[in-house]
Amino acid sequence: MIKRTPDIGSLRKNPLRVCLTSGILWLSIYEAMEGKMDQEQFGEMVSATMEAPILKKNFQKQKAFDIKTQKKKIEKNKIANAVSDSEFNWNTELILGRDENEYTVIYHRCGLCALGKQEHHEELIPYMCKMDYETIAMMGGVLKRKGTIATGADCCDFYICKKGSKWDK
Repeated sequence: MIKRTPDIGSLRKNPLRVCLTSGILWLSIYEAMEGKMDQEQFGEMVSATMEAPILKKNFQKQKAFDIKTQKKKIEKNKIANAVSDSEFNWNTELILGRDENEYTVIYHRCGLCALGKQEHHEELIPYMCKMDYETIAMMGGVLKRKGTIATGADCCDFYICKKGSKWDK
């Protein structure tokens, strides 16, 4: 699977490389189970991974609700978007909110969706999308969205606000 999947740039230039690598790992385990794992168990495996202390610690220390950090993410997104025009790379847009306690992220393209299509496991990608709620919660936020590319929407629309803020309604 690694050999079949195009490179989307180094981790320094494209932090979403971690997501693509995780997707490759999860789908590889699913395939190695040779039918002994159902879709629900796949979803449980993804969630269990996100609950790992090393990952939780990483997400909990992120400063998602800081204007400086959000502006840095905008610049990082520009670099990551330019690194690769591959369908396996995300095309990401971060839109600042009305204050530091909210912002929007729009994914116009999803590398996991391309991976699912390549591996003929499109039905499993929505289980990976659920991890977004968990990671945002670990950063002290709440994720609200109308849809994902994996479920047929034109984009993945993330409205993120700080838990307990005036925007958390």
